[in-house]
Amino acid sequence: MKKNHKIPKISAIMPVYNGEKFLEESLKTILNQTFKDFELIIINDGSTDNSLKIIKKNKDKRVILINNKKNKGSVLAIDAGFKIAKGKYIAIFTQDDLSHPKRLEIEFNYLENHPHIFLVGTSAILIDENGKEISRFRKYDDYKMLAWRLRKSNSIIFPSIMFRNEDVFFDGHYEYHLYYKLLKRGENLTNIPNFLVKYRVHPKSESIFDKKQQEHLRDEVIDKFRKLPDTVSALKKVYFSVKLFMHYIRTINEKKIFMSKKYKPYK
Repeated sequence: MKKNHKIPKISAIMPVYNGEKFLEESLKTILNQTFKDFELIIINDGSTDNSLKIIKKNKDKRVILINNKKNKGSVLAIDAGFKIAKGKYIAIFTQDDLSHPKRLEIEFNYLENHPHIFLVGTSAILIDENGKEISRFRKYDDYKMLAWRLRKSNSIIFPSIMFRNEDVFFDGHYEYHLYYKLLKRGENLTNIPNFLVKYRVHPKSESIFDKKQQEHLRDEVIDKFRKLPDTVSALKKVYFSVKLFMHYIRTINEKKIFMSKKYKPYK
């Protein structure tokens, strides 16, 4: 893997720690994107399995490897990627999840056409370790409603996000705190309804393995959100609540279609 001196439009960042089971499949969905102008920064965070061999086996010139001899944790690993990212935008990928081939293309075009939006996430298909669909998370494109909703829960799927490469770091916190920092400094965050990520849940995934710690950190961030000025009027809150309820009903109805034998899920 050689260093790519051309400045790419997108810097894709993927932290890896003992991800040999799904890593190769995940890498294929990144490197086979329809949007080609990107660098892929992989941070091998002290893996003790065959992850490093799988990464080195790939000869794509867009791949840049950071090899941590000791495990530092995903937060510090991603921050290391942020420090060397050259792209106008940064996209996050994870070792277990799969991306739609047009993910980068759709997110790039969205941010190019919506200069008032700093970060965008997408809808996602939840899958098990065998790739079988469990459920779907359909998101809505309304940055004002999302800013209100983030005060109560993390409503952005982290492995789906792309954002502007403008002074973004985790600083020792998880992604929910990142969204808080961005909203505090006046940035707009949103989701788009496209299902562009297959989000895998299995016993060793970070979302399950570190569940108690993430719940504790989530509660801390919610407390910080409560301290931000509340500029949403009572009437607007009622409107957002009704809109969320209608969104929920639509999602339930779609789930019936997705689970029918006639429906063909995206691959």
